[in-house]
Amino acid sequence: MYTLTVKELAGFCGGKYRPGAGRRRVGSVVTDSRKPVKGGAFIALKGENFDGHNYVCAALEAGAACAVVSDAEGWESGRFGEYAVFVGDTQKALGDIAAGYLQKYFPKMRRIAVTGSVGKTTTKELVHAVLASGFRAEKTPLSHNNEIGLPMTSLSLPSDTEIFVAEMGMRGFGQITYLENIVHPEAALITTIGNAHLELLGSRENILKAKMEVCRGGARLPRGKAFKLIVNGDNDMLKDKDRLRSIAAGYGCRKLDIITFGLDPSSTFRAAETVSGEHGINYLLICPEGNVHVDLPLPGEHNIYNSLAAIAAGSLFGISAKQAVSAIRRYAEESGGEKSVRQRKITLAGGRITVIDDAYNAGPESMPASLKVLGGITADRHIAALADMVELGPDSPRFHFEVGRTAATYCDRLFTVGEKAKKYVNGFKSVKRTAKTESFGTTDEAFASVRKYIDGELSAGRTVAILVKGSHIMHMGRISQLLEEAYK
Repeated sequence: MYTLTVKELAGFCGGKYRPGAGRRRVGSVVTDSRKPVKGGAFIALKGENFDGHNYVCAALEAGAACAVVSDAEGWESGRFGEYAVFVGDTQKALGDIAAGYLQKYFPKMRRIAVTGSVGKTTTKELVHAVLASGFRAEKTPLSHNNEIGLPMTSLSLPSDTEIFVAEMGMRGFGQITYLENIVHPEAALITTIGNAHLELLGSRENILKAKMEVCRGGARLPRGKAFKLIVNGDNDMLKDKDRLRSIAAGYGCRKLDIITFGLDPSSTFRAAETVSGEHGINYLLICPEGNVHVDLPLPGEHNIYNSLAAIAAGSLFGISAKQAVSAIRRYAEESGGEKSVRQRKITLAGGRITVIDDAYNAGPESMPASLKVLGGITADRHIAALADMVELGPDSPRFHFEVGRTAATYCDRLFTVGEKAKKYVNGFKSVKRTAKTESFGTTDEAFASVRKYIDGELSAGRTVAILVKGSHIMHMGRISQLLEEAYK
């Protein structure tokens, strides 16, 4: 991070500071007093269960150069030190500081945002791999796609960064606006509009509108210059270009260029003759620069879409389709398709057990995709340990039931964790009436049963493939961790 003065930092966020404090130098921004804070500005964030103002004194004692606070009484009394900056909202201030910092110190850096209901993290990784083949490109790390992680990433970019790939998460209206206002992207990519967050937003139409906040940056562009939007042309909510332009116009985006990817013949970047299996994907790419054969070691049909999106993103920055495909292949080969991607394939017990660890998140769209990957793995037995999908609203039971029906296509046995997950069993049993299922309240209970089953299959000389998946709040990664420890 470039060194700032307190005056400069306060200017970014509209903060107040005491006479004489403006020349104080700040070398970093910190939101956790337990991390190194020496010479940095400690932002006293507030949440439902915490208040950073309680840790300002500890941060100052540890060497923080100043604190950014929203407690007027404490600031006026000097409780937060002579160099404290007062703001109305410390969360907003963090975003404003990051936005001001990027505008001043990275004026020529190009930026692209990645969002969507499903697949945004993997797509972001592939977009970064493509752009890094021709530029000094940076990206948001895992779990840094929110109102804290994104500004913190922005404030730590290397000084020679040419392109920033910013993943943007969303749970409700206004959140993408907050993140977009930090990054100021010139282009954006929406992977899909699904059912995640229905409980909060009420309809997929509202989810679309919330995601489309990413186009607000079009209002900043010079008149006549178009904002570039890459979307999944096979998604029912994204294929109507007139609807997208109407929503974007409501956000001040006067001109919108839409680039589509998918299997539909009208897609700008289209996959034909597709083949997907355990070891990867294969398809013929049909795009503006011609046809390109694509053969990538990324298992799962969903990675056809992810790779198409990354190739389309590369084209906006002058990366040819052939160069993009080579970059994605190199990324997949170097990382085994697992590097910084949330779905991991783990081989245990000398190759007799294959674990698909996809425990970070889950939804009605990603569950079937992961189950299909499971079904494509060569093994004698296929099983799944699935937990609740959250924030789906009143249709949640139906979504869980349908996932259970899909699981019956690919699984010999089903283990569930959570109350909502019991609906998986109903769907599973509607297809496989005699197949055995087990439901549990905790991951440890589920693991004990899963291990007992796997031990029995291994003793009988059979191989096992297992999918472990659920919404992040369900902590299904615990099962993956215990499997690794038990069968390494």
